[in-house]
This record gives sequence, structure tokens and C-alpha cells, in this order.
Amino acid sequence: MRLPSETSHRETVARFSATMLLGLVLLLCGPLAAAQNTLGELLDAGARKLSAAEFKDELVQRVLVGPMGSRGNVEVVYTTRGAVQGTAFSPPPIRHFPLSGTWNIDDQGTVCVTLRIASLNAAESLPPRCQFWFKHGGEYFLADSDWDRSSVVLRRTVKQ
Repeated sequence: MRLPSETSHRETVARFSATMLLGLVLLLCGPLAAAQNTLGELLDAGARKLSAAEFKDELVQRVLVGPMGSRGNVEVVYTTRGAVQGTAFSPPPIRHFPLSGTWNIDDQGTVCVTLRIASLNAAESLPPRCQFWFKHGGEYFLADSDWDRSSVVLRRTVKQ
């Protein structure tokens, strides 16, 4: 039989240990989170927004690779006929998920994409998403906003 003070002490030590472990994980992940670029940082570095014509000339019919918003990577092609084809790669253990969908450019110059991700069980349609494209050096970035400097940007490179 345990005394109430022993149970309370053990629970306190367990909570403290869990909190310390969480703090250590967050500390180790800090550099990864800091590596995320914002639109403000990108613009301050000299990036410029792509026009619809530049997007079509520079990126359509080319293989683009880069990170997904949360985890994993993506490899996609925007075709001249308005289709999107590609693959999403999950983090280890690495799995591949075929992507397909459509894209167009709206009146504001945003590239709007509707995707379907196929898995072993079924295909899942993602909600349509319109994003702005930017260029800095030889790299491309997409963001949900072209004015919100805190907006997170995702890097895309043209696969050689």
C-alpha cells in the first residue's frame, strides 16, 4: 500500500520528466522551425512575385520538388493542359502517394490547384488552394499571401 505523499511525489516526478522531455524535443526542433522562411524574409532578401506568364514560362512542364507544409516532400509537374501530376513522399519509413489534379490561374494571378492523393485504400480530394509564386535566385517559393509578411513560404526547385 502506497502512502498518498508517495503517489503525489511520483506523479510530480513523472510530470516533471515529461515536461523536460517535451522541452528537449522542442529545443532540438528549434533550428528546423527557424529554417522556415516567411514572406517578409523572402521579400527582404530580394525575391519578386512571378506573373502568370512567368509561371507558365518558367515552371509549367518542369518537375518541381520541395517540402510539403507539415511533413514529407512533393514532386509535381504542372502540365500545359491544366493538369497536375506527381508524388508525395512521407517521412521515414518512406511511402509514396500518387498525386493528380488540376490547376489554373485566377484573375489575381494566384495559381489555384485542386489535388487528389491516392493511398492503398482510396483517393482523397484536398480542398482547392490558391497560392502566389515568388522567385529568388534560381529557387521558387509559394505562399498563401502576397502581402502578409508572416505568411510561411514553401521552397520549390526545378529538378534537373
